[in-house]
Formats: sequence, structure tokens, C-alpha cells
Amino acid sequence: MSTDPDRPAPTLHQSDRVILDHARCVSGMGCPCDLIVLEDESGDLTAAALEATAEHRSARVHTWSASRSRILALTERFPREITDGRLLIPAADADPEEARLTAHLAGAGTRPTGEPGAGGRASTAHLALLRLPKALRELDARARELAAHVAATDEGTALEIVAGGRVKHMTRSQNEVLAAIFEEVAATRGVGKSRALVADGPRVPVAAQEPARGLARVRVRGSDRELALRGVGGVFGGAGADPGSLLLLRALDEARLPAEEVRRAIDLGCGNGLMTAWLAAAFPQAQVLGTDDHLDAVASTRASLGAGELEREGVDVVWDTSLSREETGGADLILLNPPFHDGTAIDATLVQDLLDAAARVLRRGGQLWMVHNSHLRYRPEVENRVGRVQQMARDRRFTILRATRA
Repeated sequence: MSTDPDRPAPTLHQSDRVILDHARCVSGMGCPCDLIVLEDESGDLTAAALEATAEHRSARVHTWSASRSRILALTERFPREITDGRLLIPAADADPEEARLTAHLAGAGTRPTGEPGAGGRASTAHLALLRLPKALRELDARARELAAHVAATDEGTALEIVAGGRVKHMTRSQNEVLAAIFEEVAATRGVGKSRALVADGPRVPVAAQEPARGLARVRVRGSDRELALRGVGGVFGGAGADPGSLLLLRALDEARLPAEEVRRAIDLGCGNGLMTAWLAAAFPQAQVLGTDDHLDAVASTRASLGAGELEREGVDVVWDTSLSREETGGADLILLNPPFHDGTAIDATLVQDLLDAAARVLRRGGQLWMVHNSHLRYRPEVENRVGRVQQMARDRRFTILRATRA
């Protein structure tokens, strides 16, 4: 299903097929209106939206993801449609605040002179297609952002969300989240073990989601300390202190790394900012970088640093994928609590690019401290990709490894 005859027709995921079947038959997907596609894992929803709007020169597709790597993949797949202005997508090098969904949709509401529809109101997107996210707070955040955008651009305009997923991962709580934001919420019939939730008629006004709040009790340079945590949207762990990260920080504090040897420290995959905040507190003279592929994590870490009064010159948080913007050999210390789940499935290969990135960015003699689930046995992988490995801590669930860059 593609507007390009040279592209092979994709094999649709069943959840995508349920979303599209409802959108075509009930929701008026083919009208001359802009369409919104969120978190398109394969690009197939975007391809279908482009095909549905192909006959209407004034209609565009807004594709958005909080994941920078997903943005890069979609940009690579649809270069012609982006150049033609039919597909609007955040730039992978955009400032994180400008790349967030509300800012992206607000900035896409005007067209350059000479483009179809220029000089008047852009056609209003009335339909949003997405896979149901794993985290309820992520679903809540995205639904609120979509509803707020419609209210801000054209009060009274209808908006329908069609969110599909596998039945075994769907819960009544998802209906309740959407019902707090939309007047009507219903489920489609299940087809092939997938179904969709359909939400229509956003309530006005719609309040933005407030970050979740939490505290982490840790030891920093041998002294007890509380670090403020904030959780935005679907960030891993919300505003809670992840036990694997706590075990890593306990072992790292006991190791007493000399402060003068750590001039640049990186939290690779910063999540809600627990380890970034610890680095900023433990090494006040060092440059500290928190980096994550997900916009919710970037926003959470920035909020955590602000709440803990740990913002200062030399402490930064960026939206990046596998340290792509970092120079080779520039870091003395990297902390890593990597993802092991792709959606709801365990995928142990997700860490490989991160290990390679750490090996590239660490100076010789620099250290990578990593936590992993004990049953995954990552020591040989880390040693092969980074350097000599020592086990620094272990409990029933997690193992802490220190690798020294060869």
C-alpha cells in the first residue's frame, strides 16, 4: 500500500489493518482533510494515509513520533513525500521542545507561498491513527496533546482517534483514559486477535498532563541524599526510582571514582533522569550529559534536574540516538541502563548499538557502568564490544558490570 509503484506492498501488522479498516469504512479517511499518524513502527500507516489523501492536493499527512530513531527511519522511507510537502514530520535534529507533538502540529499549520492551500487556513486534521502505547500515561499524554491542538486551531472541530492493539495487551483502563478526554469511546470488533479503540469529540477545555512526581533516596559521595524525579508521558519508570539504576548507583558510589578523573560523564538512555541527576550531584566540576532517543525521557530528565536544583552550566540533556552527536574518545564515564523490551516483547539485541556507541565515545581507560537483567548474561557481549569487564554488584534481578575501554 504505497503511492510509489517501485516500493513493494507491505505486509500489514494485524493491528494496523484493524486501524485502517475502521478508518476507511467509518471515519472518512479519504476526505480532503489532513491526517495525523502517531508512532508508526513500520511506516505502513503513513503509507496508507498518503495513499488516502493522494487525490486531494490540499491534504497533508502529519506523521509524528517521540522516538528519534523512528523519525529517522520514516524520513529515509518517504523522502519524496517530505520534499513535496505532502508529509510533515519533525526534523531529527530539531530542538526537543520544538519536536514535541503540540509544537509540531502548531508549526505545521501554515504553508509556504505557492504551495497548495497557501493563503488560507490549512485543512483541519480530523482523524488520528496510532497503535495503543504500552504505558497508560503515554496514551493520556498523546490524547491530551491531540485534543488541545484541535481546540487551539479550530474550536468545535471534530477529532477522532483510532488506536489499535493486540487484544491480549488491551485493558479497560485504556478506555477510561480516553473517556476522561473524549465524549465518546468505543471498541471495534476484534479481528485476528487485534481491535481498536475509537475516541471522538474532545472535551473542552483539555488540561495538559502534569508530570508525575517522585523521590529517589541515594548515597552521593558517601552521604545520604534525596533526588527529585519527574515523569513525563510514557517515560520508563514514570517518576519512580528504577531498582536496577539504584543498584548501579550504589555500586558506583562505593567505588569512589576520583572526581578529577571524571571530566565528562554521560547517562546514555537517561529515562527520568535519575542517573543524570546523580552524576550532576556527584561530579559538580564535570560536564554531564543526559541523552535519550525518546522525547518524553528528555523532558522528564530536564524536569528532574530542575526540580532538584541541579541545572548548571555544563549539564545538558539532548534528544539523540546512540550518541550520534558525540565526538570519539571524549567521555571518561558512561552509565547505561539499556532497554530490553521492544513494546511488550523482550529484545536483547537492542543494547548492541548502545554498547558500540559507548565504546566509540569513551576515551582509552574510560569506564562504562551498565546494569542488565541477570538472566540475560551480557558479560561476553560487553567485553567483546567495549573492553575488560568486572562484575561490581549482583542481586536476584540485576547485575552491574564495569567495562574499561581498551
